[in-house]
Amino acid sequence: MLCAGTFLNPGSWGASLLAAGTTLSAMKHVLDGHGKIAYALVRPPGHHAQPTRADGYCFLNNAGLAVQFALNSGCSKVAVIDIDVHYGNGTAEGFYRSDKVLTTSLHMNHGSWGPSHPQNGSVDELGEAEGFGYNLNIPLPNGTGDRGYRHAMTELVVLAIQKFEPEMMVLVIGQDSSAFDPNGRQCLTMEGYQEIGRIVRSLADRHCSGRLLIVQEGGYHVTYSAYCLHATLEGVLNLPTCLLSDPIAYYPEDEALAVEVIKSIKKFQKDNVPFLKGA
Repeated sequence: MLCAGTFLNPGSWGASLLAAGTTLSAMKHVLDGHGKIAYALVRPPGHHAQPTRADGYCFLNNAGLAVQFALNSGCSKVAVIDIDVHYGNGTAEGFYRSDKVLTTSLHMNHGSWGPSHPQNGSVDELGEAEGFGYNLNIPLPNGTGDRGYRHAMTELVVLAIQKFEPEMMVLVIGQDSSAFDPNGRQCLTMEGYQEIGRIVRSLADRHCSGRLLIVQEGGYHVTYSAYCLHATLEGVLNLPTCLLSDPIAYYPEDEALAVEVIKSIKKFQKDNVPFLKGA
């Protein structure tokens, strides 16, 4: 099924197959021991594609297919961290009833955008049946910025990953959370992306023997998206010095509201997520 607002042209299906195949090949590269880290630089994106419908310009869920491939290949648990500005509703939907996949999404608090996208990314969408508690949504206020995202990662994501103890990590990245992106309002700069990359790499090293798949999603400011991607990979690779300087490193930010929101999310998760109670 194709939802309203997601359009096809004669090349769409072929491009979607290439994107999904590239992501699966990247996961296989890691699982087969040829390298610890792989990055699938793909288009079209995939994290809105749901099990029964294309959604949000996404036709096949590239990251979701890779996660399922990892499970089929013997991984007992896989963790997904999605930092695209929009909720990774399709990935969440695909594993909503599974306790083998922890899906964590840090996104702008945008709610649902129509009948085809019933998920709104709120904190109370926790999963169902065996999967209850394994879908963790972190809806962040507009303008959260570098310090706010770092706070969300250290206060919420790190704790969840430590408790879940995955064997494989998937980082779903979108540069549409950046300060200049026309589709987002989250004000991340290169420094913020780099710090997220460092934190995720540290988690992969600690829990997954360093195994990490990175999957590309959104990002619509052609110039600054490239800078932010570069910064993310600098962080993942633990480079001692930055190779590129940030043209807007002076961008002001105020994380006070984000800190309060994160505090309330943390309390909600500790009260309602079984594997986080008492953490």
